[in-house]
Amino acid sequence: MKYTTSIDTVGLQVYSNNEVTRNFIVDGILTLLYTKKLYVLEKTHSTNMHSNFFIREYHICSNSTTIASIRMGSFSMNNPLNNMVVTTYYIAIKFAGLKRYHEPLDTISHNTLLSVCAYLNTRNITYKLTELDVCMDMYTRFENVLALCTKKFPKTTYYPANESQLFETTSYIEKITNDKLDEVLQRAYLYDKSKKENLPYQIVRFELKLQAKFFNNYRNNLISSILNALHRYHVMYVPLKKEKNYLLQQYDTCAILRERDIKRIGFEKYRCYPDTMAIHAYITNIFSIKERDLIQP
Repeated sequence: MKYTTSIDTVGLQVYSNNEVTRNFIVDGILTLLYTKKLYVLEKTHSTNMHSNFFIREYHICSNSTTIASIRMGSFSMNNPLNNMVVTTYYIAIKFAGLKRYHEPLDTISHNTLLSVCAYLNTRNITYKLTELDVCMDMYTRFENVLALCTKKFPKTTYYPANESQLFETTSYIEKITNDKLDEVLQRAYLYDKSKKENLPYQIVRFELKLQAKFFNNYRNNLISSILNALHRYHVMYVPLKKEKNYLLQQYDTCAILRERDIKRIGFEKYRCYPDTMAIHAYITNIFSIKERDLIQP
């Protein structure tokens, strides 16, 4: 059974203590996007009544499809050392849907992401990752794939493997209420990608969403932390229903899964491993690519 590893969402953030500098960076990025014949739609939010600052947002579109967004804003905090209020101006850039299996849209999205990163890197503009969706795409039917968290976080609630969920072809792993979704480090789910994208062939996607809190906690050991986050899950190809039911039953009987339990149950026999080299190369490329490295049309 064929499967691949890819990145579907990348979130970046630039900080500045100067509004003029922040605006200058955004103007440069927008000029870059215009030269690529992308449509930029501006959306202005209401002024924040507490900080008196407004948020401006741009949606980047290709062929009537949004491929990215740029969000400008600011926040103020009191510096405890001198009791002075310090205002930070930020740029939040997000590319979502980098791997939709719709060419040439995927190519446009990927090349635009690299162009924006190259623009920032060439000018030594510092930025950090704030969001990353890592995916494993399995070329098979939804019922043939099983994804379970085998190294659980404390104080996190997980769905029992046999529990029915809201959608027939979507299986969430962590049980998180909607108002807490943005507060967790990471969350994962399994869904029928071919159904979502209306594809003529079968693809099941396991998606691990690494969120802002994750990157705040692990910014010093970024790549190893991303790989460790992935290894908390077993993504398995189990084509026989009898064997899948056995794995589900055994998983639910273990309150805590130890290494000896994983070996006894036999999860490793079915496990599909993510391409860690591809993930490492992707992230390294984002932070190192320069404008001279881009392939010119």
